[in-house]
Amino acid sequence: MAGITLADYFAHATLWRTLGQAEQPAALLNFMARFPRIAGIGAAVLICTGFGMMFLTHGVFGEQLWFRIKFGLVILLILNALVEGRRQSGKLHKLLAASGTFFTAEMEMIKSRLNRFHLVQLLLFLLIIF
Repeated sequence: MAGITLADYFAHATLWRTLGQAEQPAALLNFMARFPRIAGIGAAVLICTGFGMMFLTHGVFGEQLWFRIKFGLVILLILNALVEGRRQSGKLHKLLAASGTFFTAEMEMIKSRLNRFHLVQLLLFLLIIF
């Protein structure tokens, strides 16, 4: 899940550089369309391993503060991806379909929100890991 978030960040950075070129943004958007499914699989694995660890240790980790904090951060991570990431990506796709590959003021706003979304996601991953 962290890897696909990083890949999504770099793909968006490439998208912003290639706007205005003929076919490259369309190919990149088609490639990026697979990312949410992969991230969803990663989130499911992340949650399943948390429950698996609870099952195998008979709930010992569930009583520890560090595990509760990590699980809460994972939930925040997933909610941020579902609420903010999905919304901004959807707006971007609709805008690109409507206005073509020209950079507009609304795209600038979406760009800044997506950058903030990626930064928050990566910071949450760092907090979870460390």
